[in-house]
Amino acid sequence: MKKEHWALVSLSVNLLQSGAKLLAGVFTGSLSMLGESFHSLSDSFASLVAYLTLRFSDRKSQKFPYGLYKLENIGSISIAIFLFIASYEILQRAFQREVIIKEEYLALGIGVVLFSLFSSLTLSFLERRAGKRLNSPVLVADSYHTLTDTFGSSLVLMSFLSSYMGYQVDRYFAMGVSALIAYTALSIVKREVSVLLDISVDEKTLDHIRQVILSFEEVLEIRHLFVRSSGGKLFADITLMVAGRDFLRIHSLVDKIEESLRKEIPELEMVFIHYEPAQSSKASLGVLIDNEGNVSESFEKAEAVMVFGDKEKPKLIKDLPQREEDMAKALMEMGISIIICGQHPESSRAKWVISKYGGFVWETHQKNPYLALSEVAYNFTDVKTADKERQDNRPFPEA
Repeated sequence: MKKEHWALVSLSVNLLQSGAKLLAGVFTGSLSMLGESFHSLSDSFASLVAYLTLRFSDRKSQKFPYGLYKLENIGSISIAIFLFIASYEILQRAFQREVIIKEEYLALGIGVVLFSLFSSLTLSFLERRAGKRLNSPVLVADSYHTLTDTFGSSLVLMSFLSSYMGYQVDRYFAMGVSALIAYTALSIVKREVSVLLDISVDEKTLDHIRQVILSFEEVLEIRHLFVRSSGGKLFADITLMVAGRDFLRIHSLVDKIEESLRKEIPELEMVFIHYEPAQSSKASLGVLIDNEGNVSESFEKAEAVMVFGDKEKPKLIKDLPQREEDMAKALMEMGISIIICGQHPESSRAKWVISKYGGFVWETHQKNPYLALSEVAYNFTDVKTADKERQDNRPFPEA
C-alpha cells in the first residue's frame, strides 16, 4: 500500500475505537473510558493530518520546484502536539476522583479495552514498519501516536481490575505512562525541527554516498558533500575533483555517478554534482627527447625529458624509466601537464595514469624541441580556429 493508504487505515481504526469506547463509557459509567474515547478521537484527528500531509506533500509546481516534502515533517510536529495533549489527558485522569463502575457492564468495558489494545498494537507495529520501509517520518510518528492508545487502554483496564478487587492504584502507573508519551513527543519535535532547519543526514548515509562516489577511479577527491532531508526524500549537493580534461568524458562520468547513487540510495530525490578537473599547482610542459637530441618518436625511444616550467629555465632530466607505465607515472609526479612526443604511449595502463593525473599528450612531427614547444604554445593560446585553419577571408596581420 501507499503511504496515504496507511494513514486512512489508521484513521478508520481510531474512529472505530472512539465510537466503541464512547458507548462502553456511557454504559459502565467510567470517566476514564469516556476520557479514552476522546483520546482516540484526537488520534483520529492526528491520522487525518497525516493523510492530508502524505496526500499533498509530493506535489511539485513552479513555485515549489522541490516539492512539498517538508509537509511530512510539519505533519509529524502536529502529531507530536497531539502526543503532548494525550500525555496531559492521561496525567489528569490519574488524579481524578474515584469512579464507581457498574458491575453489570464490566464485561462490556473489558471487551472494548481488550479490542482497543489488540487493534492499537497491531496497527502501530504495521504502520511503523511501513513508515520505515517507505521512508515516511509522518507514518512513523503516527505509529507512535497510535501506540499511546495502548497505554491509555491499559490504564482503563487497570482501573477496571483494581475497581473489581477494591484497590485504586492506576494513578501511579498513569504518571509513568504520561512521562513516556511526553518523552516520545519531545523526540519527534527535536528530530523534525532539525530536518526543517536542513540538518545533515546521519553519518552512515554520508559514508555510503562516499563509498559509491570513490568507487570510480577517476574521482580524485570529494571537495564538498552536503546532503539534507526533506520529508522522506534526500537532496545532495556534491563537488568533486576528477582526473582528465575531456569535458565530454567527465560529463559522462558524472552521469554514471549520479545513476549509481540513485540506485544505491533510492531516497535521493535530487543530486547536484559539480566537478573540477584536476590541475597541478606546478603545471609544466615536457618534451620527450631521443638519444640524438630530437623530439622522440615514441615513449619507448625517449632517453630524457626537457621540462619547461612557468618563468623557469628549461631543465633536462635523464635516466627515465624504461617501461611506459613507469615513465608516465614519473612524468606526472614531476608536475608535467602536457607531454610532447611523436605519438601516444602504446600501453593502456600508461594512458590511464596520464588521464588520472589530468595530463595530456601532444603528438607532433617536429624534430626540434623548441619548434614543437612553439606549436603547442600557439594551439593553446586564445586564437580563433578559423584563423588557424585559414577558413575565413580575413587577412593575417603583416609581419
